[in-house]
Amino acid sequence: MVILLLAAAAATTGATSFTAMGEWAADVPQQTPRMLGAHRHRPSGRYLTPDEATFRRVLQTLNGDALDTAISTWLATRHHTRTTGPANTAPTAIAVDGKSVRGTFARTGGTGVHLLAAFTHGEGTVAAQRQVEGKTSEIAWFAPLLDPIDLTGRVVTADALHTVRAHARYLVTDRGADYVFTVKENQHRLYAQLDALPWSDAPVHATAGIGHGRTERRTIQVLPVGDEVTFPFAAQAFLIERYVTDHVTCSASAVAALGVTSLTAAAADPPQIASYVRGHWHIENRPHWVRDVTVGEDASRVRTGTAPRALASLRNLAISALRLAGHTNIAKALRHMARDVTRPLALLGAYS
Repeated sequence: MVILLLAAAAATTGATSFTAMGEWAADVPQQTPRMLGAHRHRPSGRYLTPDEATFRRVLQTLNGDALDTAISTWLATRHHTRTTGPANTAPTAIAVDGKSVRGTFARTGGTGVHLLAAFTHGEGTVAAQRQVEGKTSEIAWFAPLLDPIDLTGRVVTADALHTVRAHARYLVTDRGADYVFTVKENQHRLYAQLDALPWSDAPVHATAGIGHGRTERRTIQVLPVGDEVTFPFAAQAFLIERYVTDHVTCSASAVAALGVTSLTAAAADPPQIASYVRGHWHIENRPHWVRDVTVGEDASRVRTGTAPRALASLRNLAISALRLAGHTNIAKALRHMARDVTRPLALLGAYS
C-alpha cells in the first residue's frame, strides 16, 4: 500500500519511470514514510522508502484490473464530492476510446499493450480502463469496461469501431443509457441507409471559431429516422461537416461524418448532439496527447509484465486528480506538485 501510494504521488510530479519514482521517494522527508506506515529499519532508525528496483518489481506483478478498479472508484468518489450542490450536475456523457502504449511495441513488431478507457466528457477524467488482450479487439471489451459504471440516464459516445448492434442493445436495454455513434463507409448497409436520407431538406445548424492559427466552421444536420434505418433503437441520424482554413499555409480541408443516436428529438436537439460528438473528439485528443507528450508515455520503453499498464493507470490517476483539483494546465500542475512533497499526498487525500 505504501509503495503504491508513493508511486501514485510521484506520478503527480511527472515522475513516471521507475528511476524517477525511486529518486522522488528517496528525497521525501522522514515524516512522510512514517506517517504512511512504512517499515522502520531498526539499526538505523530510519523509515524505508522504495527504491527503483522495488517500484519495478511491484508494478511488474501488479493486478492491472484491481489497480484500475481502485483508481476509478477513488476518482468517482472525488468527482461526486466535487459536483455535489445545486449549482452542479454530474457528468452526463461517457466517451469510450482506445489507446496503444507505443513504447510496448518492439521494433520487430508483435503485440503491444492496448488499453480501452471510459472518460467523462468535459473534464476528461478516467471512469474505467481495461486492457485489450492479445488476439481480441476493443469490441469484445466494450461491455466489460462499462459494466462497473452507473450509466442510467447517461449518454455513451464512441467511434465507428463500436457502432455495432450488440453495443446499442447493451446500452439501451441492459444499462438504461443512450448512445451517440459515428458511422463509416466500411459499415456498408448502415452507411448507405443514412446516406440515403433527405439531407437536402434538413435545416443546417452552424458554429464557427478562430484559434491556433486557423478558422473552423462546423455544421450539423439532424433527421428523425424510421423503418428505413434498421440499427437498434436509432431515433435520429446526423451529418456533421467541418471546414478548416489554416491561416499560415492558406490551405483548406473539409471532413464529413455520419452518425446515429438513440436520443430522441425531445431529448437532444442538433446543438446538443453536436456537443456530444465534439466532446468525443476532445477525448480522443486531449487525454491521450497529455499522456503521450506531457507525462512522457511515448518515451517510455517499459515492456515487462503488467508494468506498462500500471504506469499508464498511474498517469491516468495523476491527470484526472489534477483536473478534479481545478488544474487546467497539466504541465504547470506537475511542476507545482514537484515543488512541495506535501502537495502530491494532499492531492491524493493522504495528507491534510
